[in-house]
Amino acid sequence: MGTGITYFAAAEPDFVARRGWHPDITYSAANRFAIAKRFDTAILPAMKGPNSKRNNSGKKSGISKKSDSGKNSAPKNSSGKPSKVIKPLKLRIIGGDMRGRTVTYHGADFTRPMKDNIRENLFNILGRAIKSSVAFDLFAGTGALGFESLSRGASSCVMVEQNRQAVREIQKTAETLDVAGRTKIIASDTFRVAGSLLAVPAQDTPWIVYLCPPYALWTEAFDPLMLILKTAIANAPPGSVIVTETDKTTDLDTFPPGDWDYRTYGKTTLGFIEPANRCGALS
Repeated sequence: MGTGITYFAAAEPDFVARRGWHPDITYSAANRFAIAKRFDTAILPAMKGPNSKRNNSGKKSGISKKSDSGKNSAPKNSSGKPSKVIKPLKLRIIGGDMRGRTVTYHGADFTRPMKDNIRENLFNILGRAIKSSVAFDLFAGTGALGFESLSRGASSCVMVEQNRQAVREIQKTAETLDVAGRTKIIASDTFRVAGSLLAVPAQDTPWIVYLCPPYALWTEAFDPLMLILKTAIANAPPGSVIVTETDKTTDLDTFPPGDWDYRTYGKTTLGFIEPANRCGALS
């Protein structure tokens, strides 16, 4: 595996100005997806700022001003309460050769890491299936699922993440853990590259495919996600496992038919399916 980062379909630097994104507004995941879909480009990260809005006069409102004491007041969120200062966090690898080592989470709200207890349950269910597999973390975020897979014996991991800040953190973690040679990082929109990544393989090495997008995409991008899921199920070698993560309100009856194993932990539901073995599926 290569040690560098592969970039695809990078957004132009002036995209914000040309397409109506305002740097002082924090956009929700649903809004970012809708704008990206409208302009046929990758979904951009949430814009951090004081959540200012424009009034009818075209002037900004809601920007924090100096208080009577002369000091700037703290930025406020949409509820009018002061926003919390985001600090980098540490996620621990739960099992395997790198158990106890850390994965840096930058703390930004465009990434939602899976909780440690849910991740531990996920890998307990996978068990020995992870050994010598190729892992695909299609919405990598912090890369925690990919690094946990490598720790537990996956031969290599492909991580797809479009946010450049998150990509840089994944690369740093790969180098710190000394697994850069077993990690391929693709900086791109998953919907653009998943088809080629999950094409029929030339070898029969099993896959572990993690399809764990932001929950809003199960509604906003349901059809593209179903296409990725069906492609993975159809092309995965024997012994592979496809893993999905949704919130518990997702209608799982809409998923492709098969012998699914669903487990719910609080507000999160994990789904597991082993594609049926097909004679002659591999050349």
